[in-house]
Amino acid sequence: MGYTDAELSIVIVDDEEMADLNRRYRQQETTTDVLAFSMSEGEFGDVVPGMLGDVVISAPTADSIGRCNNVSLSTVLDLLVVHGTLHLTGYDHEHNDKRAAEMNAKSVEMMKLLGHLESDLGWFLEPKE
Repeated sequence: MGYTDAELSIVIVDDEEMADLNRRYRQQETTTDVLAFSMSEGEFGDVVPGMLGDVVISAPTADSIGRCNNVSLSTVLDLLVVHGTLHLTGYDHEHNDKRAAEMNAKSVEMMKLLGHLESDLGWFLEPKE
């Protein structure tokens, strides 16, 4: 993906902390599974060259996703790290279907590199209502 010397931090939090972050930075009143905070954008984007940013994951939400979809917590955690990292590298799924499809395809590609089978990701790839 062109970031061979880049680094990122991964932070695991509980739902309370995640809800607080989601409220403060996205004006959303609920918890969420993953948030990504870029260190390479904005006014101070050049302060730490090579630092992509932070991927913050809610452990309880990840566990719930795994239980609801009958997949392991490690699979969900891998996917959330991939998802957050893709956001930090410019991928987006929220603004149009084409970009969402590109991000899903890259997610599958990255998950395969981590040893996951595409057939194990059906729960993630299913259309959301």
